[in-house]
Amino acid sequence: MNNNEEIQSAVNDLAIIRRAIEKAHSASSAPSNQYAIDGGLLFQGLCLLISCGLIAFELTSGRSMTAIMMLSEHEREIGILGLIQVAITVPTLVMCIYFIAWRAARHSDQNFQDYIARNFQYLRNLSLVSDLVVKLIPLSLLILGGHPEWISAILSLYIADYLIQGRFFTLPLKIALTLGIISILVAAAQYLTGSTQLVWPLLHFSCATLISIAHLFRLRGKSAIHLAEENQ
Repeated sequence: MNNNEEIQSAVNDLAIIRRAIEKAHSASSAPSNQYAIDGGLLFQGLCLLISCGLIAFELTSGRSMTAIMMLSEHEREIGILGLIQVAITVPTLVMCIYFIAWRAARHSDQNFQDYIARNFQYLRNLSLVSDLVVKLIPLSLLILGGHPEWISAILSLYIADYLIQGRFFTLPLKIALTLGIISILVAAAQYLTGSTQLVWPLLHFSCATLISIAHLFRLRGKSAIHLAEENQ
């Protein structure tokens, strides 16, 4: 009898820990108010639009982005030019997301730091900026070192990292972890098959972002219902 009670107690403890993990993940990845949800929709929608545009360009131009990337193996100037373009584009997107978060905080009449801590934890203490810098350094070294063939697989691995960490994408814990594991398998498949095509990580990112946007719309609907109930 005592053993059964101990087992039941252990099961209950595990259930409490699991709920705590799910709650922590939800708090870190899911915006808590209408303005934050709209901000997430705006930024993720912009990134999805850019990603789809790059996919369309890659497919209609005969995989020109991949071809140019692979040329950097022998033409270092091309690789440096590509890195300069990335160095311009990424900070611009980062400034956009911080501006959107700042506008949402202003509309909510809340302190900016407190607001992002509650709704966009991955923006706290410039953690997104430092994370992107850390991720861009290996990519730069691959370009400068003459190994662009690994970039496609590493980009898929970065997507997996963001899914598992709950950064950028707004997803329930189980879905995020499942997609993260799938992303790791995709990255491994790209590496093992020697795939260099940039269209795969672009498609990968677009699918994950589309699922995230769908979840945000679901949260937006719940938020609107909750707000209507409070006003009654």
